[in-house]
Amino acid sequence: MLYLHGAIGTPVRRTPELEALIERLGIRYIAVNRPGFGGSDPSPGRRIADFPADVECLADRLGLERFAVVGVSAGGPYAIACARALPDRAAATAAVSSVSPLCAPHAGRWMPAHLRFALRAMVRRPDLVARGGARAMRLAERRPDALTRLASLGATPADRQLLAASEGGTVAIESFLATAAGGVRGMIDDYLTCCAAWGFHLREVLGEVHLWHGEQDRFVPVEHARAVAAALPRCQARFDADDGHFFFRRRLEDVLGSLVAALAH
Repeated sequence: MLYLHGAIGTPVRRTPELEALIERLGIRYIAVNRPGFGGSDPSPGRRIADFPADVECLADRLGLERFAVVGVSAGGPYAIACARALPDRAAATAAVSSVSPLCAPHAGRWMPAHLRFALRAMVRRPDLVARGGARAMRLAERRPDALTRLASLGATPADRQLLAASEGGTVAIESFLATAAGGVRGMIDDYLTCCAAWGFHLREVLGEVHLWHGEQDRFVPVEHARAVAAALPRCQARFDADDGHFFFRRRLEDVLGSLVAALAH
């Protein structure tokens, strides 16, 4: 099971819940950093369509013939790209709360204003934001709890509950601090990559994609997810009427279990 992280990077540790689920499902769970995240080298000018080649190299190195891929939030487009480019090897794919090719998040009014303005600044002045990010990191290291409070502004009740939980908030803080330890440029470049053309059309994705989305998502509207599901030739879409953007950990067993079942066929 290859896990493709969201906008703030791969968790630096596995929660007890995830450890128990890994054992129960009998899977090998591998978290993959994209270029510029953590210790991964940057790759200027990359496209989402380029990422499956990295995944294939990784799978070759690890001796993985067939595997499942789950991409969450900003990782969703990369998972869909794997379903297109590696349909025989990425035999089961899930995109959870995935960013859409229809519209960049900062372009819509559905997102909380403070996040929309920050993302808009990334697009218009990425170098300035990168310099400001270095100063913000020093503050975040001193007051990490401020990160979860900021993420909670404008979030749905379900998302606020997850972020307020000690385990959920700690994992998010640790992921962000680890990703940004060498600077925030990797996160900025990744967002710019998601805003650009993906390098392929959804109709070209012949591998089956399991799409999961909360109907209360404040970051990617459910209407976008429904359009993505309709455009994919082979898609199993599941929508949660009461959940928001950060529900992956609440639905871990459902999402990973569906991929294990798909791999068994």
